[in-house]
Amino acid sequence: MRTSLFFIYGLMAFSQNKKANISNIYIPAKQEIILDYPSYNGFIIDVWNKGKFNLIFLQVSEKKDSIFKTKILKEGSSHSFFIDKDEFIKIKNDLITPGKISYKIRKGSKSKKNNFNKKSKSFFLVNTTIQNIKVYIPGVKNPTINSNTRLFLNLKINQSIFLRLGDKMVELIKINDSIQNNSQINLADLIDNAINK
Repeated sequence: MRTSLFFIYGLMAFSQNKKANISNIYIPAKQEIILDYPSYNGFIIDVWNKGKFNLIFLQVSEKKDSIFKTKILKEGSSHSFFIDKDEFIKIKNDLITPGKISYKIRKGSKSKKNNFNKKSKSFFLVNTTIQNIKVYIPGVKNPTINSNTRLFLNLKINQSIFLRLGDKMVELIKINDSIQNNSQINLADLIDNAINK
């Protein structure tokens, strides 16, 4: 029978580098751990796989108790996850040998209160990549979204967001009624969809 180890607030990490706020955890064979910071209004977790084998990362919704994103972190690789307030990270080690990760937690931004206009949508554009990405919003601004951060936007219906690819401007998204206020839109997914149309 598989057992689970629960690490709430990161207090049970085996060791921690206080200067860099980097914690280290060993994941026993055939077990899983959960990282959850419920006092944060969302958080970003930077993870490094320090073991010799792949580990499985699951992004889980607390309300629906459902997995909506799965990431296999290969040996020696790293990844950053943006975790919303009602989500947590589950790390699985299905192997018969222990795994090891290093991780750093960064507090997320609090949602801004707005008087929403029925003709506009307010949302976060989230950059989960390791690169700073500049987007173009005609008539509004051309912001650069830094790596592993999110940008709050309030845009009118039918406003488009573009990305420059070489000498072309590619539309990433057109604001419409299907976007929920205060939702989070993954910039990497928009770019992938635009490139592979």
